[in-house]
Amino acid sequence: MIELQEIRNQSLSLKINLVLNVVKTFVSMCFPLITYPYITRIFSVEDVGKINFYLSIISYFQLIAYFGIPTYAVSVGSGKRDNMNWFNSFANEVYSLSVLSTFISCSLLGVMVGGIHSFSGEWRIWVVLSVSIIFNVWGAEWLLQVYEDYFFMTVRYILIQIAGVVLLFIFVQNSTDMTKYFIIYVIPYVLTGVSNRLYVKKYCRLKTRITKEIQFHFKAIIPIFFSNIATLIYINSDITMLGILCGEKSVGLYSISTKIYNVIKNIFIAMIAVYIPRMSLLIQKKELLIFRKKIHKLIIDILLLSIAASVGIIGLGSELISIFAGLSYLEGVKSLQILAAAMVFAVLNGINTTVILIPLREEKLVLKATICSAVLNLILNLIFLPVYQQNGAALTTLIAEIVLFMITTRRCNNFNIYKNLSKKIVKNIVVLIPIIICIIIICKVYIKNMFIRCIVTTIVSIAWYVSIKMFMDKKDRREN
Repeated sequence: MIELQEIRNQSLSLKINLVLNVVKTFVSMCFPLITYPYITRIFSVEDVGKINFYLSIISYFQLIAYFGIPTYAVSVGSGKRDNMNWFNSFANEVYSLSVLSTFISCSLLGVMVGGIHSFSGEWRIWVVLSVSIIFNVWGAEWLLQVYEDYFFMTVRYILIQIAGVVLLFIFVQNSTDMTKYFIIYVIPYVLTGVSNRLYVKKYCRLKTRITKEIQFHFKAIIPIFFSNIATLIYINSDITMLGILCGEKSVGLYSISTKIYNVIKNIFIAMIAVYIPRMSLLIQKKELLIFRKKIHKLIIDILLLSIAASVGIIGLGSELISIFAGLSYLEGVKSLQILAAAMVFAVLNGINTTVILIPLREEKLVLKATICSAVLNLILNLIFLPVYQQNGAALTTLIAEIVLFMITTRRCNNFNIYKNLSKKIVKNIVVLIPIIICIIIICKVYIKNMFIRCIVTTIVSIAWYVSIKMFMDKKDRREN
């Protein structure tokens, strides 16, 4: 009886954390919807392309500073967080490693800026952006994820983002304010880092601590780090290579598509992230039956929702681009529609890698699969980008995500993860998706205002999804 109550309490806390993380991510979706239309009307297409090109470059150095530590810390630390002595030592060792990786990252950034003439002329911007690297690591967000403190993370995020939006509207007024834009971009990182460090003292007082155990952590993190590099390559190499091969206009058009794509995708990633500590804990306790049951439910729920969202983006692509950035960006509609298809596989890949394979200590397989996808993406970019520009970039992302999904799913099947799921998935898709397509068509025919059309389509589609989901869950409970 006590064990049953404990399972129910864990399930309830998981749902609360899921709701909090989705709220946080939904708010993160709303802020770009407010700010990006403003930015695209202040700056030209070429200026927007330049901004996104610089941010794509800095993301590589942020990744070096991260060094795969957040994923490793959450995966390993969640199962032993109740052992305070062990966890304090573990947290300090992992944090010390992150300090070292941050120093290396900033040093490499300095060498790059000094060595490339076009970058050295903009050294002030790079100094500003380097601050985001330092405070991002210093804030130790992974510590809050280990203890599943999603309430603090959600409230803090919303307040800081509101401050960032207010500063943007006050200080960025014309196309000469690009440096101010980068400063305001960095301010949330600073505020997040400071607030995190003040708050995480309730869990652990982080100190730099060099011990022999760091070598062990270093070896364990290496596969995750290179896997993250490979992932970033096939996510960000599109924008970087577009900037080199096709110019800033193509980057500007594609950046709008990726911005909308990432906003929606990150909602699903937020849902998935909530499951990582809990699934890691179940694996370490060897409760594999409960693990598989929760994973099956997660896959079905997320897959159906991501397919529905993908259909919506494809059907309302031109409306989304027009509302989000203006009519001058309509050339980016096709790339957005291709990315919408890629989103389904990207979300499933997030489940396969971070929720299933990494907690099962399959980091090396994840690394090999991600490198394979990244190399394929780079090769295809060289072929498709000069001809198809932003549409080619979207297509290579779709192909890379499909390849990664095929490889990781094959390994997941070794643990019977996808066993007996296909019938349930197909049955739900057949009931759900045709009606959503009909909703989109009806709204496009009868609702003339683009903004209202998108809102009504979204609300009605969500209502249909929820009703079908409740009906299917009730039916499954009866059958079981």
